[in-house]
Amino acid sequence: MMKKKMKMMISQLHKVNIYTSSFHSHHSNPHFNFFVRDRCKSGNLGIEEAMGLFDNAIQMRPLPSILLFTQLLGAICKLRQYSTVITMFKAMDSQGIKANTVTFGTLINCFCHIGKVVFGFAVVGNIFKSGFEPNIVIFNTLLKGLFKENRGKDAILLFYKITEIGYTYNVVTYGTMVDGLCKTGNVDQAIKLLNDMEKGNFKPNVLIYSAIIDRLCKAKKLYEAMQIFEDMCSKGLTPNVITYTSLIDGLCKVGRVAAAQEFFMEMQARRPSPNVYTCNVLLDGLFTNGCYEEAMRLFEKMDNDGLEADIVTYNTVIDNMCKSNNLDEAKKLFDSFPSKELKPNTWTFNIMIQGFMKEGLLQESENLLTEMLDKGPTPNNVTYSIMIRGFFQNNEIDKAVQLLNDMVDRNFPINATNTSSVKDLLALVADGLEGKFIGLVDKVLPK
Repeated sequence: MMKKKMKMMISQLHKVNIYTSSFHSHHSNPHFNFFVRDRCKSGNLGIEEAMGLFDNAIQMRPLPSILLFTQLLGAICKLRQYSTVITMFKAMDSQGIKANTVTFGTLINCFCHIGKVVFGFAVVGNIFKSGFEPNIVIFNTLLKGLFKENRGKDAILLFYKITEIGYTYNVVTYGTMVDGLCKTGNVDQAIKLLNDMEKGNFKPNVLIYSAIIDRLCKAKKLYEAMQIFEDMCSKGLTPNVITYTSLIDGLCKVGRVAAAQEFFMEMQARRPSPNVYTCNVLLDGLFTNGCYEEAMRLFEKMDNDGLEADIVTYNTVIDNMCKSNNLDEAKKLFDSFPSKELKPNTWTFNIMIQGFMKEGLLQESENLLTEMLDKGPTPNNVTYSIMIRGFFQNNEIDKAVQLLNDMVDRNFPINATNTSSVKDLLALVADGLEGKFIGLVDKVLPK
């Protein structure tokens, strides 16, 4: 079956190549149009292939229809190659290829994604000049772009302007507004908009409710979050994983671990089932609130239930093992990564280095730093700060100086974290050793 599919694709490519190698021909070729359409819909179109198809298309005579170019630009936009789309649009314009509303919408979307919403508004002017009118999808994109640039007030102005000029909101418009208002800290206005929706023709969905609940939980306004949650449930809407996870996180952050666990059990008993992110949130909440044994039971239960823990899970557990003086258990878990086909990240190494330093195991810490430098992941400022402070606390001043010299030699960026470490060393180092620091401080400390 796979061979048959591959042969069909090769055949299509052959037809395309025959055509595009003689693009000066004045005969239309439907094979190319169909091939581009199918590749754009396939979900596995890569940027190199997409650019090749565009280059072929723009050299053909007669030129393919705007539909083909719009499909290609849309597919490239989904690959997050926003600057490439903008460059291609300019190339199309220079060839006299007239864009349609969808093409213009894709261009606006790209400008919004790269933080240039002002250019998006300029494109709206071009839409009118071209004899088209923007649609609600384009306005939704502009609203999202304004929020992305933290221009909440301008988004609110545009939102009310939309209906003034005769357009009708859709559920995406409301969802964009509520999400944007919540993320920019305007949760009260988001709730007002939610109330307006409930009174109007558009009924809020679970995503809109969840966005507000999440923001209220992050602001530790659990009473208001629970009210919104109960209101949502009373309207027959089923909470999703995001809704439950936000509530569990919020409850843990205010110390209401028992209530968080109740929600977790409710998810297990009903639907939706908790995912790894939900488990990570509860795990962190249990550890933070001093429920070490319960957290470890949850960690074991994840494995028993077949829920695959991720690196965040392991980092949380290893970190709390180290903090609870269970360094041997933490090391066992860390050493088990290869058998689990799991790669430790910089945070994982930092946790273990700190754990070793706390126990005075300097050589083990140095070994881990050497491994990071040789094989990765790359150490960061926190790594070096932990090492420097660890050496100092264990009275290994020479090693601290050597490591700072290594940082300077590697052109490692110095920030407030490791600058603070140097200042501490200068303030507390024993008499007679200051000379070692003089040249080094001139290199490291900001002038």
